[in-house]
Amino acid sequence: MPKLLLLYLVIPLFFVACNKPPEACIDNGQTTASVGTPVNFTSCSKRALSQDWYMSGPVGAPENNMAWSDIKFTHTFTIPGTYVVTLNAYSKFSFLGDVSTTTQTVTIN
Repeated sequence: MPKLLLLYLVIPLFFVACNKPPEACIDNGQTTASVGTPVNFTSCSKRALSQDWYMSGPVGAPENNMAWSDIKFTHTFTIPGTYVVTLNAYSKFSFLGDVSTTTQTVTIN
């Protein structure tokens, strides 16, 4: 009986110890594009159940007010400049739990 009790105590600790946080990752081979050319963005994050994307770019760029929550999306830029793409990867659904953030710079000519 004591072995069974010990097993009930050890197994939950194993699962808690193995609970690793998410690792945000952007898979985008395109870091330069022309205005009007579609650019693909894909999350290659590990251990993430939800994600959100944001962009910041030149003053007046419509992307400064946009957000996405899909694993991958395509966007066509309308204003040239340098954009910083931010991906937040969450360990739980609905943008909850541990979060990992990464960024990528995209230049639009």
